[in-house]
Amino acid sequence: MRLSVEPVEIAQLKIFSSLAHGTSPKRYSLSGGESGLLRVGACGRGGSIEEHRDCFLRSLDIGPREVFLARQVHGARTYVLDDPSVAGAALATVEADAIVTGLVEKPIGVLTADCIPIVVYDPELRVVGAVHAGRKGTAEKILSRTIGVMRERYGCRPENLRLGMGPGIGACCYEVGEECAGPFAQNFSGGKPFVKKSRGGKYLIDLFGANEADGLDAGALPGNIFRSGQCTACSGDAFYSYRREGPGTGRMLTVAMLRREKN
Repeated sequence: MRLSVEPVEIAQLKIFSSLAHGTSPKRYSLSGGESGLLRVGACGRGGSIEEHRDCFLRSLDIGPREVFLARQVHGARTYVLDDPSVAGAALATVEADAIVTGLVEKPIGVLTADCIPIVVYDPELRVVGAVHAGRKGTAEKILSRTIGVMRERYGCRPENLRLGMGPGIGACCYEVGEECAGPFAQNFSGGKPFVKKSRGGKYLIDLFGANEADGLDAGALPGNIFRSGQCTACSGDAFYSYRREGPGTGRMLTVAMLRREKN
């Protein structure tokens, strides 16, 4: 029986026919009513991972093909995919937490399990980026850095960009200690407090709010920043969560691809 999945897509990005994007869910379903865990994680292709990735890509009307994924290290480096001869496997050892490209039919992606996946799209110049924004990357302003790369390399104007944030851990659940909260708060001390006191000397971090502020600081317009709205830690049946399930949990794959223009 053939697997099927229901991807999470940002409605305000889905209106662009030249862009394919989406985040994989935690589970797949079969025609007989059964379901199972969707495995698209960081172990590469082969076996069920290849089958499950292809199933997810079909759900986005992309079709089975290689996804360009870098080696994520919770940093703020952006990799520019501008050479059409580069194979996806070559990126596996490249340390980067964001990828941008102007190449068509080359799906780029990030893997997450609480960190915020962000798709950055320029519908005017047809350039797209995929960003992995965890606590450390957010503190280092990975989103605004990626927007800066798109501006410098492709001439993108921040006010034309559309930013879509997929499922990630919300401020309702992302509780940390002072050793994490203190350094994070210092990077966002000038605006809305994205670190709030919780109980027992703990703090709650708002990654969505912090990344939205970072996007605005980079020149994106408030009306062009969107959220899918799901908290991965709250939604145990729908998404993987490192915070809830521990280091052995799976990963969601967020993909963005420029479609070839039809004549």
